[in-house]
Formats: sequence, structure tokens, C-alpha cells
Amino acid sequence: MVSWGEVIRWSPEPLAELVAVLNDRYNRLVGCADELRATAMPEGWAGPAANAAATEAARLAAAAEELAAEGAAVRRAAGDVSDAITGLLHGVAEARSLAAAHEFVIGDDGRVTDHGPPPVCTAQDPDGSLGRAHRQRIAVELQDRVREVLRSAEDVDNDFCAVLDRVLAGHVIDPGDDRTDLAAAGNSGWVLGSLSIPAPTIGATPADNAAWWATLSPNQQAVLLRDHPELLGNRDGLPGEVRSRANLARIPAERAAIQQRIDAAAQELAGLSSQSEVSPGAIQWVQDEIDRLEAKLGSLNAVEATMRRPGERQLLTLDTSGDRVKAALAVGNVDTAEHVAVFTPGFTSTVDRSLSGYDNDMQNLQQHSQSLADRYGDGGQVATVRWMGYEAPQWSGVLDGNQSVISDHLARVGAEKLDGFLDGLGAAHSSTGNPLHLTALGHSYGSLTTGIALQEDTPVDDAVVFGSPGLDADERDDLKVPDGHLFAARSDQDSVPGLDMLDHFGVSP
Repeated sequence: MVSWGEVIRWSPEPLAELVAVLNDRYNRLVGCADELRATAMPEGWAGPAANAAATEAARLAAAAEELAAEGAAVRRAAGDVSDAITGLLHGVAEARSLAAAHEFVIGDDGRVTDHGPPPVCTAQDPDGSLGRAHRQRIAVELQDRVREVLRSAEDVDNDFCAVLDRVLAGHVIDPGDDRTDLAAAGNSGWVLGSLSIPAPTIGATPADNAAWWATLSPNQQAVLLRDHPELLGNRDGLPGEVRSRANLARIPAERAAIQQRIDAAAQELAGLSSQSEVSPGAIQWVQDEIDRLEAKLGSLNAVEATMRRPGERQLLTLDTSGDRVKAALAVGNVDTAEHVAVFTPGFTSTVDRSLSGYDNDMQNLQQHSQSLADRYGDGGQVATVRWMGYEAPQWSGVLDGNQSVISDHLARVGAEKLDGFLDGLGAAHSSTGNPLHLTALGHSYGSLTTGIALQEDTPVDDAVVFGSPGLDADERDDLKVPDGHLFAARSDQDSVPGLDMLDHFGVSP
């Protein structure tokens, strides 16, 4: 088992130097290929001596092929390990920087120790509970980062050992392959010497994801972004730029898959319609499925159209599972912005019908907030996000149990996702060291979703709800937001806040 104390002493330079030496030796060996073939059977030579010479030449050729394959395998593995160590040390540096910034210490055994002072009680945090929760969140994030560094280091160590074991055992070349020369043997070894890229852990937290990404080298990150964007686009904790590029790359395949399902459903509908005896309900079910799928295509069209609008935008979530497409789009850059606002809409909102209007609202909010920050504030950059990462209730589901707007089921499902998204923004900023002032905004049923999410530890500094039916909380202290930083707005023409839903969702703020 690799320890933290060992990993922090790893260095990529010796392996990079080894690769340079092996490259030189390999090229010189492959350059002897023609001479080796010529010595096998000089022209005009025959007889027992010639046969013996040919046998020995074949033995030497086989040994040279094995040596070429072994050399290629080791130089490939050494290069990959050197590259991987670069990523690992980046992950180490991020963890150490986060620890130092908050007065934590990471021991050689990987244990995280809090060396900071006790939380200070303030008007916004009278009993210090928010301060303690904040330090606990940092401690957990550091533990996650240490664990991910060690997991990736163990993966690199095991892969390298596996290659070296095969080289030492003389099992680099498959006896059954069809290689014909030293170069072909070297190519065989080159393929065998490649190292795997550590995959993200199942059930990873946003802090786990941020730590995992930080342990990858730029080359490994580029390979994943090119070959496996589906692993990255919706992974909370990764940089917004990475998520956006991955999600945009996924759209053509997602569109093709949905269109294929539409074509199959249309064919099924045509078959049903041609039958003399068929249940009207069966036809309606297939037609409803086609309508749902076409709405998904409409959602993808809305996403692409919005991303083409002037100004910087990021596609932070794209989820085509379930009945409707879920998405989160940012105006501005959530990675570099010091101030980020995340807006969660409510009842009847959908990506295909609502995204364009919400994008206008978020762009106006971003521009106005930026103007205020420049004129009266710290001048920090502002980004706004419309988070449509859950399936909000619709009129069609009012009488449909858990799908109804009078149930908090969809809000609770959405709150779990929103909580992860907010934590992911915080974890991504921790990785870069950029400060983050995070505001959660919720409207209507979206305020209920926001209120439930804020009952968990998140990096949210301020929360604003408007047109809220309640926050599913008995009292304000159930929300883990600093005192004086929870705001509510209502319109005299909006009856929802006044109804309080018979306290069904808690007292309206």
C-alpha cells in the first residue's frame, strides 16, 4: 500500500530521463533489423553449416524481438508513469494548499489534523455552529483529496509493476502474434506498456471528483475529455469549463439516440394503427412516448441555441434520462467568477419551453450584478446559473401523487442533486484556490427545492427565495445559511407565499 509520505517524495524526472535513454537504445536496436536479416542466410551459402547458422540467426532474431518489445514496453510505461506522477503531485499540491489555507496539517500517514483556532461566534453565527460545520466540511474534503491521491497512486504503482513483471518473466511478446520484424515487436511492446487511467470512484462525492481530476495529468485529462465525455459532463466537482466541453461533445450522440427511439416508436405506432382491432390506450401510450421524446429533442435544440448566444456560457449539466431533459447553463465562467448565483425555477418549468426566457433573466442578473460589483463592490467577476437539473412538477401531474406540485417528492429528489451541484462549485473553487461567494436563488416550487438542499452543509453564503410556498423547514435555523443572509421576496399579486400551503411545506419565509 502506497503511503502519503511516499507519494509526496515521488518525482517524474528520473523516469523521464530513463525514457530518453531507452528511446536511444531502442532506435539503435531497431536500426539493426536489416543486418540481422542479412546474417540469417547469406546468398549462395548452403549445407550443414549454413543450416546451423540459420538456426542461430533465428534464435538471435527472436531474442532481439523480445528485447525490442521489452524495451518498448518499459519506455512506454516509464513515460506514462512519469506523466501520471505529474498529475499526482498536482493533486498533492492542491491538498496541501487547501490545508495550509485553513490551518490543517496532513501527516505522512495521510491523517488530517485541524490546527486552527476554535470558531469565532459572530452576529451571523451566534453559537459558532456554522463555523464548526465549515471546518468539518474542509476536513472531509481534505480526507477525500488524500484518499483520491493515494487511490490513483496505488493504481499507477500496480500498473507499472504489472508491466515490469511481464518484462522480467519474458512474457511481453505473444508467441501467437504475427509480427514480422523488430519494429513490429516494438509496437507490440508499446501497446502492452500503456497504463490505465484511474476511473472515478462509484458514488464519489463532489470533493472526491475534484480530487480525482486534480490527480490526473493534462494528457490523461485530454484523453478522457476526447474519449469519454460521458464520464465528465455531469460530474459535480470538476471545473465548469471541462464539464461544458464534455456536455457539448455529448449532444450529437444524445440526439441520435433519441431520434432512433422516435423512429422505432413511430414504426410501432404505424403498425398499431394498421391493425383492425387495437386498444386506443395502446396507441395513445405510444403517441405520448413520441411526444416525450420530441420534447427531449426540443430541449437539446434549446440548449444548443442558448449556447450560441453572444457572451460566455457554460453547459454544466446535461441529463437526458427520465421523462424530461435536465440542464444547467451558466452566463459567465463559474471557474473564475468570485460571485456565483444559482437559480432554481419551479412549477411548470422545462428546458424546451423555459430555457430561453430564463437565460434572458440570468443574463440581465449577471450584467446588473457585475455593474454593481464594479461600482460599489470588490469588482469580482460574476456568473449566474439557471439550474434546471430536476424535473419540476407540471400541470399534467397535479393529481398524480408524488408528481404533483402539492407533494414535496420532486423537490426532495431535486434537492439532492442541487446539493451536489452546489458542493461541486465549492470543491472546484477549492481546487483552484479562487474565492467563491455563492448565492442560492429559488422561485416558487424551486424555492422549496432550494430550502431542502440548504438543510445540508453547502458552501452557500446567501439565499434568496421569491414566490415561495415554504422551505420544508419548521424554523429558519434548519437552513444552514448565516444569520441575516436569508432573504425572501413576494408580490402582492402572488397568492402562493400567503397560502403557506396550510404549513404543508413549512412556514413561508
